[in-house]
Amino acid sequence: MKKTVLTMILVVSMAVSMLSAAGQKESDASASETAEQEQNIIWWDHYLPLVPLHQEIWDSYMEEHDNVSIEYTQYDPNKLSEALQLSFRSKQSPDIFPNVMGVPDSKLYHDGWFSPMELGDTDLRKEIKDVLFEGYTMFDGKTYSFPIFSNLNHPASTWFNKEMVVKAGYDEDDIPVDYKSLRKLAADVTEAYNGEKYGAILPIKFIPRMNDTIDDMAMAAGAPGPIDWKTGNYTYDSSYYEKVFDFFIGMYEDGSVHPASINLDMRQARERWVAEEAALVLDGSWNIGVVVKNFPEFTDKVGVSALPVPDIDNKSAINRGPAPGTFWISSQAENAETATEILLGLTEDEYFIKLAERMDQPPLIASAVEKADVHETYKEVVSFFTEEMRYAPDPVLKNSNVSLVYAEMRDIHPNPAEILQGVFSGAVDDYRKELTKYNEAMTKERNRAIEKVKNEGVEVSLEDWIFPNWISGENYTSDMYQ
Repeated sequence: MKKTVLTMILVVSMAVSMLSAAGQKESDASASETAEQEQNIIWWDHYLPLVPLHQEIWDSYMEEHDNVSIEYTQYDPNKLSEALQLSFRSKQSPDIFPNVMGVPDSKLYHDGWFSPMELGDTDLRKEIKDVLFEGYTMFDGKTYSFPIFSNLNHPASTWFNKEMVVKAGYDEDDIPVDYKSLRKLAADVTEAYNGEKYGAILPIKFIPRMNDTIDDMAMAAGAPGPIDWKTGNYTYDSSYYEKVFDFFIGMYEDGSVHPASINLDMRQARERWVAEEAALVLDGSWNIGVVVKNFPEFTDKVGVSALPVPDIDNKSAINRGPAPGTFWISSQAENAETATEILLGLTEDEYFIKLAERMDQPPLIASAVEKADVHETYKEVVSFFTEEMRYAPDPVLKNSNVSLVYAEMRDIHPNPAEILQGVFSGAVDDYRKELTKYNEAMTKERNRAIEKVKNEGVEVSLEDWIFPNWISGENYTSDMYQ
């Protein structure tokens, strides 16, 4: 009898345990499901024109993963920088974001900002893998980001009003781009309109853009870049920069440059160009995208040619470092795997074709432009980049500690664009003297920063800026850093 009662107690006890375990499993499954449903990926960026395209990708992902929501916030670049720093310090960083803080990506990596992409067995397409560099988008062999845009582009192609150049006696499909001929064209246009309209308009007030333009034109004229990679020396006092200054100053002295230029940023300069106050404007591939969107009635008048050079038969390459990563996953992200899956939607052919159709900075996959529905001048300007642009060495890839030197370096003023602005305003009489002073000041500041960082125990030296195996006009590839 006792055995029977004991057996019954054991049976009931086991049944209760089984029910309890089953209930616990149900509870765990429910909790797990709830946790999955609570995956909210927060994405911040400043790419307003890309929002409709990205929204398609987000909507598609959320349809396939009903446990995931994507919360997007669009910021002004300056406000985004501040918001990212505040959110990181308070441990509320968005899951996905671009680096707009003016700090090298490698430094943010060392400071613990990023989480690696959870790629698992996913094999990135060759065009993307080919532009991933250790110390740039990869760290310790892991991929942290990838570019969606090509870095082989510049902001100084020659955009022109076809009707205005025709009135001055030029072929709308074939305008010259050598300095001497282009300066004459600008003068001829100004004369054709009796000085009421001008040959060219420039965004002299837009210092960052003008600095980029001056650097790129100097490279096309023969400079290796702001730095000579054979010696590590700055080149701002070279004859190549003088040629660029002489070209701009010559047009200005001819009376061919719109007098309002000194007070204009790029947007204002473009608006006056579209209003047909000037025939020529130097701008990037995105120029036609802005025109098509905001000034469609002007679209048929737009022509484009290559970047101006001193001698059309002796063009040099415009050099760029590797393309930086576009979006990064926060080290504070709780769902890095999900964030990775969402970002992988930005690697498909369809995405790059639609990216090209925005007619902005060229997409990383150049072949997408031919498949895209874009204005003919966009195809033309992207084809110019293929001829004009090459990958240059990057000291950060040689030694990631170089990023600490860059972060330590202070801005030097007046810089080249400010010196040119001074010439236009009459505040600078001898630009050559000012360029030499700037070159010397940059050299001194870099040396100071190197010593400061070295004194903190970091291994870095001027040798990190010297690349004996660099060949002008050829791509500096990842294997050349060995």
